Amino acid sequence: MSLSYSPSSDAVPDSYWSTVYLSTRDAGGRVPIDFITHPGIYLTKACFPHGVYDDVPTQTCMSDLLATSFRRIIIDLYWDSINLQFNLCPVELPPLAGNSTSGYSVDTSALYSITASSFSTATSPSGTLTASDAGSLAKRQSTENNFTSAATTSTVSSTPTSALPVPTTTGVSGNELIELGPYTCSLDLNLESIMSFYSDYFDQTSNTVSADIHYLTINLHAASPFTSPLAPADAPMQGRGPGSSDLIGAQFKSNLPLTLYTPAELSSDRSDLNSSWFRDDYGMITDTDYFTTTKTDGDANGNTVTQNGWPGLEWIIGTAHRRLLLSWGEVDPQMDAYEFQNDSAVFSDDYLASSQSISVNNAGTVQSGCFFEAGNTTVQSVNASWAFAVANQASSSQALYHLAQNLTACGISPILNMTLGNATVQNNLDQYAQFAQSSIIGWASGEPRNSSQTKRAETSRKATSNDYACAVLDSTSGYLGRWRADQCQNKRRAACRIANEPYAWRLSTFNVPYSSAPNACPNSTKFDLPRTGLENTYLYRQILNDTSSSDGTGILSGVWIDFNSLDQAGCWVAGGPNASCPYSTDPKSENQREVLIPTIAALIVLLLTVLTLLVKCNENRRNRKTRRRGNDGWEYEGVPS
Repeated sequence: MSLSYSPSSDAVPDSYWSTVYLSTRDAGGRVPIDFITHPGIYLTKACFPHGVYDDVPTQTCMSDLLATSFRRIIIDLYWDSINLQFNLCPVELPPLAGNSTSGYSVDTSALYSITASSFSTATSPSGTLTASDAGSLAKRQSTENNFTSAATTSTVSSTPTSALPVPTTTGVSGNELIELGPYTCSLDLNLESIMSFYSDYFDQTSNTVSADIHYLTINLHAASPFTSPLAPADAPMQGRGPGSSDLIGAQFKSNLPLTLYTPAELSSDRSDLNSSWFRDDYGMITDTDYFTTTKTDGDANGNTVTQNGWPGLEWIIGTAHRRLLLSWGEVDPQMDAYEFQNDSAVFSDDYLASSQSISVNNAGTVQSGCFFEAGNTTVQSVNASWAFAVANQASSSQALYHLAQNLTACGISPILNMTLGNATVQNNLDQYAQFAQSSIIGWASGEPRNSSQTKRAETSRKATSNDYACAVLDSTSGYLGRWRADQCQNKRRAACRIANEPYAWRLSTFNVPYSSAPNACPNSTKFDLPRTGLENTYLYRQILNDTSSSDGTGILSGVWIDFNSLDQAGCWVAGGPNASCPYSTDPKSENQREVLIPTIAALIVLLLTVLTLLVKCNENRRNRKTRRRGNDGWEYEGVPS
């Protein structure tokens, strides 16, 4: 069965959460993706805690996870050596005879053929079993003696025994599920269905306000024999393991060629930054303060390269149009023969993940392992690249949400490895959604509040007197460093980032209205906003350190950060008080949201080619039509959701 993206109505973000997700995505748009935290989850715990692998519930569960902003999915795939495919079910699916009307039984002829073929492949030219497969074959023949009989270890019986019926039950959509010990499994829930799900998801969300990055970590297992579902799995025998056409990354690359970002593409991008992440044709560049760069051959005119950098979020989505990165997770010893070296589309297990050792108290407070270090603001020593920590126990739901928030503030992605309320996502959506929402950087609960202003006149570009269109970082006890919307005419200190140091901040020495904040910052600093949870923590702690001044109370109650919705209510942008919202408000542009990003890219390339030819023919002729782009902002053809 092909799975599609079809979230339950309660999982679809409302206008408030759409604003929160979009604004925080855009806030971190130029930060390299390895420093951007995202909530993650183990799919087995979230969707299959009771061993039921049914098509429609799986589709709903996965859809709800992505709709509620889980960006990291850890999936368990099991190699079924009978059907030669990767399944989500932990047990091999038996070869079946019959149908759903008359009932299923094991097709013993097929099973005998598989066993005989495996025996033949596993023997040497002299007709004896190889040492590596002798044990596996003997064990399989022993456990399957209700279905086939083996005469000796050097010959296989040609007379299979009578078939036994296979118990079945009916799935949610009326489909047949087979019962395999403690597991109830669909016949169609396999790797192909997972790829069809992601393909449909990316098709539905490839507009400029919904696109985001996703990570899929693959735990690789061998399936247990169907005759003994709880028994340890055997290593696939020769001829029954994954072949070149079964490689997971290769299949993803074939089915989602315009979506996958691969190790080869990363290597190519790193070798010439001027042609990749520095390419700012559309204002989508990457902040290099997080990684080191050098010039090839030491030549100032040579290519700029990096050994440890990653692209910024807006570049990988908006320019490269890539949405998905694959990586290996845990690999069973039985799967050691998998052709990892040939599956070049998947990152190695340590490339996109760095487990951070932490200690946590019963309230969910991180007591050790946080990347914040007072007085240490260099990226080299505060290296939170790809950091994550697994949440697999909590004293209460509130402690779990508090933990997710604190890990994000520490620069660590929170990964949920628990079944909340002993229920799947679709049957306990609120708790799972709250975990993901707790990991959102910046905004306090209920913020940003709805603006009371209407769209201001383009000529005056002045907000009304009662607007809440400018953001402050509030350090009082009710907010503890979270953001809230404030009236722009209020006078406050401004948050100023010290040049080329993501974690180093200073405050302006005097209070100003938001419109004057860019000019209030001292030399060698810039009015800015915290773009990650860890950046936000450094600014928050800097504010606390500055409260010893005579204006300490005023500083605590709010410091301007470079984030506002002055141009358009609900559209939060950086770039100072004159920054424009990059999303079109023209109702006629509504259909532009449905244009796929790769299609837009192709049109842009075609347009640039035509323009180049026109310029060569007539240098005095210029194309006066430009696409709308905000100051240092993204460029879009969509509207806010």
